[in-house]
Amino acid sequence: MPSLLLMSQKVITEYQGRIDAILKAAPGKLELLPFTPALTITPAQSAAIEAAYYSRDIWEGSNRSNLSPAAAVFWPMVDGAPNLKWLQVMSAGADQPPYQASIERKVRFASGAGANAEPVAYTAFTGLMMLARGFPHWIETRAKRQWDPLLGARQPADIRGQTAIVIGMGHIGATIARCLQAMGVKTIGIRRKVAPATHFDRVVAMSQLDSLLPACDWLVLACPLTEETRGLIDARRLALLPKHAGFVNIARGEVIDEPALIATLKAGKIRGAYLDVFAKEPLPADSPLWDMPNVIMSPHNSAASPNNYARGIEVFLGNLGRYLKGERLENEVG
Repeated sequence: MPSLLLMSQKVITEYQGRIDAILKAAPGKLELLPFTPALTITPAQSAAIEAAYYSRDIWEGSNRSNLSPAAAVFWPMVDGAPNLKWLQVMSAGADQPPYQASIERKVRFASGAGANAEPVAYTAFTGLMMLARGFPHWIETRAKRQWDPLLGARQPADIRGQTAIVIGMGHIGATIARCLQAMGVKTIGIRRKVAPATHFDRVVAMSQLDSLLPACDWLVLACPLTEETRGLIDARRLALLPKHAGFVNIARGEVIDEPALIATLKAGKIRGAYLDVFAKEPLPADSPLWDMPNVIMSPHNSAASPNNYARGIEVFLGNLGRYLKGERLENEVG
């Protein structure tokens, strides 16, 4: 039996011509195994699966706690394929629970990083600007039918001249920095490789974070979840922020100590937060975050855009050609 590429029937139907052209350039290397939730495979087919693509249409409806009906069928096939060599996924990060089995068995793994960078970054920037311009106050007073303008000392400060620390300088972090620089904000990027980068006024190592926090107006998390970043922002570091500082998290909920953040927000020790990600998702109904007036939230939905699907497929198609040529993949992990 020829080697198989397990991928969505929907993607095959919509991109048949381009997929065929890529496969014809490397004849005989891979044949398609169209996936639908009704698919059943034989042991021979399972053994023949060499590559798999977890596309957005299979993922849709999943969250960190539960898989969509389609994904619940897809992942046992992937995990049960003994000869799997390449797994392409649509998400930007490699930390999702279903990916770990393949990563642990050293399957080549490539993410869809960049496909949803602009919508995520623009949502994060919008959340930051809502905090900067006083929207939490206006939203709260509107709900109470109170006419309460921000006047005098309560007026929001001009954002021009403020300083933002962006932890994580990938596609999303760089786009956030571009938006902030356009508003006259000084941007400081933090990453492992300290080197000048477009849209960042400075790039520093993580070891300098503590010294920078006291002069920070905005702390933005846009980093992947790794052993280094898990619990990165704890109570001690939150205490280093000035009272006027705002916080944005579009990374992962586990990057911050969530109870410490809740305590800091409750005490008014920072101005507020925009959060798209949480330690547990969906966010439990009894979480204090739901009712906090200085918190703006979205349900891990900052990437919302109908064009992410197509952009993710472009990443996959490019990597399909690279894989067949034996080249390194875009966004390859490890």
